[in-house]
Amino acid sequence: MPIPAQLRAHADFVYVLAIVILVSSCGGGPTGPREIVSPPPVETTPPKANEAPVISSLTTSSPRVEADEEVTVTAVVQDAETPADQLAYQWSATPVNGEFTGAGREVRWRAPRLQKTPDLYSLSLLVTEKYTSRGQPAENKVLKTAQVHYNDSRGEILRISMRFLTELFPDFSVPALAAVQDFSDSCAEKYSELSDVTNNRINFHILSGTYTNVSIDVDAEKTFANVSGFCTFVDIPMDPNNPNYQKRESVSGVCTLTAVYENWKWFLCSSHFKGIGTVPLGNLRYRVPGQIVRP
Repeated sequence: MPIPAQLRAHADFVYVLAIVILVSSCGGGPTGPREIVSPPPVETTPPKANEAPVISSLTTSSPRVEADEEVTVTAVVQDAETPADQLAYQWSATPVNGEFTGAGREVRWRAPRLQKTPDLYSLSLLVTEKYTSRGQPAENKVLKTAQVHYNDSRGEILRISMRFLTELFPDFSVPALAAVQDFSDSCAEKYSELSDVTNNRINFHILSGTYTNVSIDVDAEKTFANVSGFCTFVDIPMDPNNPNYQKRESVSGVCTLTAVYENWKWFLCSSHFKGIGTVPLGNLRYRVPGQIVRP
């Protein structure tokens, strides 16, 4: 039996309505599925890191300093964020601190007294920059070091003079080359001294030596010095032709040395002996160090 037209139109309406409901429930629509638009990304720039200070140079007014004397130490410092005069400066020295005068990028350093000599000192500068990062306190530190040669010239000269005249020369068991170890190779007198000590070891047994009332005269540039003092040597002649063969004897006089400054330290350069008393000059040969000078 044919379906009435009114009933067929109602069925078509229900069918269309069902499709519309189905499409709507799946996110679609008469114009197709909806497009979900995301918000544009927010661009963020990370904060720029604080750069540490730079010590571009650290210099001393002289490459060498005497005990209890001063050198000026100067630093050149830059920083991208903080003015140089607002940075913190801390100075130190090793192996012994000495004394710093002044503050900031230029100070004076007084070298200590009665220390090992010669020596090499390091003068150091620690620069600190304080700042705030993300609301928290922070800091940058940078360190730089300069070196300066240290000498206590009088103490150094006295030590090598005493060692030669009271330890090395007046001990016949010390080889001749070891006896002149503190003489500079650049001084011709070293080789004359070596020859004299070699003959001394053959002809005498030197038993002891003293050096007293020593005076040291250092030139203004502190590169040359004269040393003078009263010396006495005790020996035993070992040459059978010597009238005092194997007899203990002594001789006294004035011992004069010269010293030179080379390669940041002091060396002996020459040695002279002027006799006191009635000992003939001929009897002094090889008994005393250095060239024999007439009274």
